[in-house]
Amino acid sequence: MARTDIENRDLVARVRQLSGLVSGIGPDDEHLSTGIAAFEDQFEYWYLRVMRAAVPAYRNLIIERINPFIRRMELKGKGPEAIAARLVEDYEQRNFVTAGGWALEAMAIATSPDGQKSAARGIDMERVVGKDRHLYVLKSGPVTRNSDIISSLKQHSKQAEKLLRQNRGAGEVKAKYAVMTGKTSSTYHDGVWRPSSEEFWSEVLGLETAEAVELAMAIASVASALVLLDVAQPIFELTSLVAEYIRSPETPETADWEYIKLRTLRSRELWRDDDATRHARAEQALNSNPYLPLITPGEAVQQAET
Repeated sequence: MARTDIENRDLVARVRQLSGLVSGIGPDDEHLSTGIAAFEDQFEYWYLRVMRAAVPAYRNLIIERINPFIRRMELKGKGPEAIAARLVEDYEQRNFVTAGGWALEAMAIATSPDGQKSAARGIDMERVVGKDRHLYVLKSGPVTRNSDIISSLKQHSKQAEKLLRQNRGAGEVKAKYAVMTGKTSSTYHDGVWRPSSEEFWSEVLGLETAEAVELAMAIASVASALVLLDVAQPIFELTSLVAEYIRSPETPETADWEYIKLRTLRSRELWRDDDATRHARAEQALNSNPYLPLITPGEAVQQAET
């Protein structure tokens, strides 16, 4: 996301304030600014883009996917606004988790003073330390079944090592399987290093573990404040549309579960006309009460906490 030099300096200053790291320690301002932008860009693609596109498609993406057998029991007694908020949150969270993994990976690569996106097949990131080359496969959190990942890492690191050996003076190739959050101990087995989460951030940011964790959290906190501000509008619009669509015309304070049952379980000709009417009413309600931002991007960043 394009920003002015002044805006970028303000973001970096907030990162340093949150992390407690002064200039000259760890990654420089350019790497910090690039790390923030990388985090945002991934969320823009995997999360914000998807949420914005969902607004005009809310009937296909949210209404059609309501399970009346389970949701009616789960949300019993709740009004249309509360039900809509829950349905939108569930949809939003699925996309959020996917985006989060890509955002952390991009942030780590962009912020690292000696890290880069790897050109080697099956490798996410690489660092050159002296003559040695460190090859990383990155995961945002613990994976229950990771044997296939480890096997693939071994294969691809060996292929990379063969290519590197063609250059005189090449050092050792170290294959690393890094879990960016949730791994509390470091291990080494069968040719693969498995750094703890804090050790991973220490390696890529060039800091002691405690400082590295604080800096990584600060970058994510500042960037996520901007992301959450951007997504506030589509979440508001989706919630408004869904709430009005499922509202009972006879008792507006309740959800029309009889219609939801009809809409999700019966043939289209039985609910087509009502669907058009409800959709028109939902759009009219949103147009009458449009989204109004409550805070500015600067205020959102200032409220960011680690």
